[in-house]
This record gives sequence, structure tokens and C-alpha cells, in this order.
Amino acid sequence: MTLTSQPRPTAAASPSVEELVDLFLAVMGRLGRHFFECSAEFDLSPQQAKAFRELDQPLSMKELADRLLCDASNVTGIVDRLEARGLVERQPEPGDRRVKRLVLTATGRELWQAHHDRVFGCEVPALAVLSADDRRALHDLLSRMDAAGRQQDGDHPLA
Repeated sequence: MTLTSQPRPTAAASPSVEELVDLFLAVMGRLGRHFFECSAEFDLSPQQAKAFRELDQPLSMKELADRLLCDASNVTGIVDRLEARGLVERQPEPGDRRVKRLVLTATGRELWQAHHDRVFGCEVPALAVLSADDRRALHDLLSRMDAAGRQQDGDHPLA
């Protein structure tokens, strides 16, 4: 009787950085598509939807630009369109009237909540396949990645 040696199972090769980035971008694309499709139901462009989401609390124009990772001049047009719809108003900052604080109007708060409920009140397809334990693990990993990036870059946490 001849014994043939079976190859020993080896630990799966660690995914390359390229593979991880590709997967991460693919999932981000799916999450973004979900967010933007839901936002379109509220007649919000992708840029307006991203800005609108950040305004759950009053922010200065500069703070909003920082959160959106764009120049303050780009935020002006976005805010102009939200303001024209009666969703946001610019208010002077107490103590520095040069700074404008962006505040949701009553209509804006209602739409913000309805938008939030639509985007997050359903099973988000890219996340629906994860168990509660998987979601906790993913949250922990993403939180560590975000914290490391913020420490390195000196950025604020993404909301």
C-alpha cells in the first residue's frame, strides 16, 4: 500500500493592500449608490444630501466644508440651493457676526428625519448579509482605521 502525502492546508494568504482597497471601494460604491438613490427621492443631489446629512446640528460654513472635504466656496452653492428650498438658514454666529452658522429650519428638520429614516430605516443591501457579530467586528475595525487616520492626518471623525 502506497501512502500519498496530502498537502497540508496552509493558512490563506493575507489579502494584498490592493485587494482590500478594491473591495473597500466596491462596498463604498454600493453604499453610496443606496444613499444617493434614497436621496433622489427627496430631490436632493448627491452633494446636497451629503451636506444635509451633516446638518443634524448647527455648523459653520467652514465646519461643513471641512466635513465634506471641499473648499468653502463649493459649500456656498450647495447651501444656497438648500436655503432656496427653505431647508436651511444662515444665522450669524454670536460673538462673530462674520461667521454664518447653518441651521435646519422646521421644514428642514422634518425632511432631515424623513431622509434619515428612508436611508437607514431599511436593510442596506451591502450590510444586510452581516450578522450582529459581523457588524460589531466591522464597526470595531472601521473605528480603528478611522482613529488611526485621524491621528495621522489631524482630522475630525467622520459623522
